[in-house]
Amino acid sequence: MLNVITSDGLRAARRVGTHSSPVSYVLNGKRHQVNKEIVNGEMEIRVFDKPIGEMMTNGSLPDMKAFTEKVVLDVELGKELIPLLYKEIYDLIDDPNLPQTMEAKWALSGLVVFLEHLEGGEVKFGTIQAEKGPVAKIKTYAGGFEYTKQMIEFNETFSVELLNKDMGRAWNAMLNHIHLGAIISATYAAGNKTAAVAGPAGSERWVTVYRTLSKAVSDAATAKRPGSVLLAATADRQDIEMAIKGFTHNGTVYPPIPGITTIVFYDGETLSSGKKDTVYPGVTVGKCYLIRPKRGFKELVKKDLTIESNQGDLSRLVESQVVGYGFRGAFAATGENIQEVSFS
Repeated sequence: MLNVITSDGLRAARRVGTHSSPVSYVLNGKRHQVNKEIVNGEMEIRVFDKPIGEMMTNGSLPDMKAFTEKVVLDVELGKELIPLLYKEIYDLIDDPNLPQTMEAKWALSGLVVFLEHLEGGEVKFGTIQAEKGPVAKIKTYAGGFEYTKQMIEFNETFSVELLNKDMGRAWNAMLNHIHLGAIISATYAAGNKTAAVAGPAGSERWVTVYRTLSKAVSDAATAKRPGSVLLAATADRQDIEMAIKGFTHNGTVYPPIPGITTIVFYDGETLSSGKKDTVYPGVTVGKCYLIRPKRGFKELVKKDLTIESNQGDLSRLVESQVVGYGFRGAFAATGENIQEVSFS
């Protein structure tokens, strides 16, 4: 069965059943947790029983904790709006002890050979093919916003919620970008490219898509890096799905294309911050990437998104600042695991 991954599909899946998980945050230098629970698509929304200004300025721990937990849950709600699309491609390494820079030995191939062992002889031990391999890096990602005195004086709770949700949206959009953008922006050698294979004159576009994908599957298998995941643009969805599942056209039977089990459709995101837009490009229409997943793709998590708040800047009438940060990395061995495919 073909597994099709889209943002809409993942959001729909979250609207079924109960999803519960603890979420950490930092308050006054101490780590706390609040439970995030989604029941049939509905997530708890905290409602203040006091004006937000009073909760932020009176300094009581219960009020600050209630306020911070609302921020955290609002951020989580924002993250639900932009699901993570790269999970079928990347293998997760979640370890607080990860160094800032490390050798990505998982991207190298080992040389192990079994030989007949003669009594008294030595066992031949395997080695890593290269003495020094590629490097993976953990980077610091941070963003934040400010609660102004005007927001507090006029009790603009809705503005607070919008800012919180936007932080969650921005975090997941950034994660999709650093993982999928590494594939989209890479430069591929001639051996990693499959050009369009046109169908007969007058045939529909999906015939060209079919022939091209069939050639790409063959090219990747010949290079001993068979792909099973296809990363593509939503605009090409109909033609790609029809091609992979197979069809009959003008009396010719085109059987299903073997090997491709998952399609991920990614169109990027555009985020606005004041007058500046941040654009995360998606897959170009008419192009896709046939990927051998997991082996050479690592999602590196030293610390996931953490929310902290502190006092603001009185000179600018900022009452409080909220910062979200995390230590993340992504490693993609594109040349060893990807076939770039063009339909035109």
